[in-house]
Amino acid sequence: MTSVALVGLDCVFPGAPDPDAYWDLLMSGGDATGEQPEGRRFGAGRGAPVRGGFIADADVFDNDFFTVSPREAAAMDPQHRLLLQCAWRALEDAGRSPRALAGSDTGVFVGMMGSEWGQLHLSDTARVTPQLGAGSSAGMAANRISYHLDLKGPSLSVDTACSSSLVAVHLAVNSLLSGECSAALAGGVNLVLSPALGMVYSQMGLASADGRCKPFSSDADGIGRSDGVGVVVLRRLQDALADGQRVYAVIRGTAVNQDGRSNGVTAPNRRSQQEVVAAAYRRAGVTPDQVRFVEAHGTGTALGDIIECGALGEVHAVPRAQPCAIGSVKGNLGHTEAAAGIAGLIKVALALHHRVVPASPFADRENPQLRLAERGLALLKAPLRLPAGEVVAGVSSFGMGGTNAHAVLA
Repeated sequence: MTSVALVGLDCVFPGAPDPDAYWDLLMSGGDATGEQPEGRRFGAGRGAPVRGGFIADADVFDNDFFTVSPREAAAMDPQHRLLLQCAWRALEDAGRSPRALAGSDTGVFVGMMGSEWGQLHLSDTARVTPQLGAGSSAGMAANRISYHLDLKGPSLSVDTACSSSLVAVHLAVNSLLSGECSAALAGGVNLVLSPALGMVYSQMGLASADGRCKPFSSDADGIGRSDGVGVVVLRRLQDALADGQRVYAVIRGTAVNQDGRSNGVTAPNRRSQQEVVAAAYRRAGVTPDQVRFVEAHGTGTALGDIIECGALGEVHAVPRAQPCAIGSVKGNLGHTEAAAGIAGLIKVALALHHRVVPASPFADRENPQLRLAERGLALLKAPLRLPAGEVVAGVSSFGMGGTNAHAVLA
């Protein structure tokens, strides 16, 4: 597989309105979860969460800048607005004028897990308008970016639940390598606008009591939901180098698979997780002993952590000089659901760029049932300085319905 360069990025996460703030949050081991913002008070309800990770001013949008009428902007899912702004800033971070790409074959690939905005607004049929219909469509999330920037490449939204944005990256990489597009925007978004999914987690026994994920910890008790948006700009490595673009990291290989008929449509599958990681390594041309760290899916559910560490252990329990470090940004942010994969990918890209891996939240309370040491794995109690030369890392993202994704970066 020819490598793909990550040449630009932008993100907004709880407590982190830009990539620099995101990196500071990761390096400080900060906790960005908290109480619901005043404008999103949906009450305690039956099993509804009252804490999580929330973006400040998620509704703020400069419609004039994007030549969107006030009426249309008001009807747009705020996830669309966040993606449009994030895509613009990511292109600027890549050193490209977004307007200069007009008419190009640039592709747009977006992970988006349903639309709570649509659920809240389209049910009032007396108030339905064409603008609200378009503004509530998940498919329009990608199409709107292509439309406003006049991009002519592939443009699609993908929903594989929590793996959506890393699957979007996988599709973008394949589109670049097949020659379908010469540049690609890939990312994902999530906004907590309703208590419904949190209630589902609670009834399934998956919701954290305090609204915080505690990956790989003895205290792990479930999922805390979170907002988030992130977009990366991808190009074929040779094209990026020829144009003198900064390269945060290269994507050496990606893989996607499915659990198939396992022990339940919403249950994780150890064998499939193991196979998707191994497949990504084969495509990247790397062996497990070369992988220095993995940004795991790491939701902080007792069953999910045990299954994931078992799968990673099957791959990484090989003779190696140092154990493979694992962590999960969900310990800082909560679970950003459709944006979880892009949150992990950007974390790894920044770690490779800065040549340091942030410490793992909750490493001081490691769950002994995970048997990390014997599986060639370790949680980082302090930041890990990376050596000179090539360093290889992985990113995992698993969907509740069984669609798994893994990417190898260097």
